Amino acid sequence: MKTNKTIQIALVGCGGMAEITRMAYRQIPNAKLSLLIDINEAVCRQAAEEMGVEHWSTKFEDALAQHIDIVDISTPNHFHASQAVSALNAGKHVLIQKPLAPTVEEAELIVQAAKKNGLQAGMYMSFFDNPLFYEANAIITQGKLGEISSVRCRAATNNETFVRPGNWRNSAEKTGGGALIQLALHPLNMVQWLVDSPVERVMAFSHNRHSPLIGGDDVTVATCYYANGILGSVEASYCSHHFTLSIYGTKGFLTITENTRVELMLGEAHEGEYIRCEKPGQVMNLEFPQLTMTHIQVEPNPYNQHAAFVRAIQNGESAPVSAETGLRDLKIVQAIYRSAREQRIVDVNEQ
Repeated sequence: MKTNKTIQIALVGCGGMAEITRMAYRQIPNAKLSLLIDINEAVCRQAAEEMGVEHWSTKFEDALAQHIDIVDISTPNHFHASQAVSALNAGKHVLIQKPLAPTVEEAELIVQAAKKNGLQAGMYMSFFDNPLFYEANAIITQGKLGEISSVRCRAATNNETFVRPGNWRNSAEKTGGGALIQLALHPLNMVQWLVDSPVERVMAFSHNRHSPLIGGDDVTVATCYYANGILGSVEASYCSHHFTLSIYGTKGFLTITENTRVELMLGEAHEGEYIRCEKPGQVMNLEFPQLTMTHIQVEPNPYNQHAAFVRAIQNGESAPVSAETGLRDLKIVQAIYRSAREQRIVDVNEQ
């Protein structure tokens, strides 16, 4: 059911990535960031001052106030399930930072609570803020790469600069694993959307050789079999650098890297807002410094995922990236970790 009322939003968790994403709420029509919550009082107070938000708190329970419509959960992974279920049971829609939860079992609780209460539970995936992926999707859909044969994605950062002693990311139990669930979930999710097919089976290796601060894996490499027959690989690393996502077809290829450089060869000409190819069959290199992986410097950004979630609630529509999608991705992560442990091919839906 559509609504014209102003949507009231509570943001839970103001530090970390939320320092970037919280700014997205300032320009959403008919929406108001009404409450900020963080257990760190100083962080919360500073965020409230920067955002011009009058009300802030250090207690999660305040997000369950009657006037709140959406609870944005940007807390560490191990809080996601309990906070999301509490909010849903209190009649709030929820938008949850990826991953949905550390375990499949916890993610299922979120999906069940949303269904029981007739509310939307969405997952925030920052890659969907980026226009380049929509143009890549159009190129693939229009057949300009030909038939897709394989995909490859890699997500990495050096833990020495990213994870400090005493951080919650030091715990495999709190994160749900290590580099795979923390870093590679982004490209793994995106590739399935780009090729319009889920991962069915996986075979993987995973270990921790270089990262004593990381409780789980610091390198994982998996081979994936997609439902439509495409083969792919996914690599995650907490002990090296560089992100890349590549799609290979019978007529060309397209690669997007973390510094928003695009390398491509197309089988047909293409005229997009960002990607333009006048010479099919020729390798091109394009750069888009305004479209970084952490901050899209385009205002207003038509693909802002916070705005998209709010619009979905206003229009009575499903979440752009649903909790069910988050659950699907966690099953893939779980299957990859199981494959690495048991050294065998694992079906994603294997019990």
